Amino acid sequence: MLYIICTPIGNLNDFSSRSINTLKEVDKIFVEDTRVTAKLLQHFDIQKKTKPFHEHNENEASTEIIELIKNGQTVALLSDAGAPLISDPGYPLIQKCIEEDIFFTVLPGPSAVINAVILSGLPTDKFYFNGFLPKQPEAKRKIAVKLQNSDVTNIFFESAKRISKTILIFSEVLSSDTQLVICREMTKEHESIYRGNIEEILNFFKNNEITLLGEFVILVYPCSSLSTVLDLDENFCRPFLDYLSPTDASKLIAKVTSFSKQEVYKFLLSISK
Repeated sequence: MLYIICTPIGNLNDFSSRSINTLKEVDKIFVEDTRVTAKLLQHFDIQKKTKPFHEHNENEASTEIIELIKNGQTVALLSDAGAPLISDPGYPLIQKCIEEDIFFTVLPGPSAVINAVILSGLPTDKFYFNGFLPKQPEAKRKIAVKLQNSDVTNIFFESAKRISKTILIFSEVLSSDTQLVICREMTKEHESIYRGNIEEILNFFKNNEITLLGEFVILVYPCSSLSTVLDLDENFCRPFLDYLSPTDASKLIAKVTSFSKQEVYKFLLSISK
């Protein structure tokens, strides 16, 4: 049996009781960085040795884990923070488990992606997680160009040493009213959230108002050009209600404007009373 366990992204007290009990019971624990996990295990008095499972050895380690499980042992897999496989090692292991018909389960927990999209205040009805941004400026520029035609909240991981240059590149490509959110050190003592249009966020960096230390998540919501033409006014929305329910009408209107389904649905309810 394989347990894939999500670990805290900052605050150790976010670790679930189920995860703690499972780690105390399993036979083997594989982790991304043994030094990082040692602090977690020590905090919860889990006195077990760990084995490394990272991008440089995950194929060999996956084979070892499969053999351990076939021999009747239970194994837990942890990342340094958040969920394994989500911009972290683990995918080859899952594929091997499926091929070998080995049962595995996930113990849910903290996720930087979900945490950030909720904190952002941007539309949450649909979003796209892009993982870590590439290091090369030109590759980032190409991503920014693609974002111009996006109609969903886009989420990226970025390093502290590159994030200010990334925002500068985005500002050169995306429209000035593009909405950006920077989430820094989520769940930790110095958690900081910066919201605004792309120019406002760029000014935070120019004025040294954002400390370039810790973990960063960038969220981008490009403002569709349609939103300047189509607005949530009664004259525009009323005809939809003549033929559709508020639920169906909100889905259609959301597709042709930059508004989320939730925003449209609330407005439709207000004008239909």
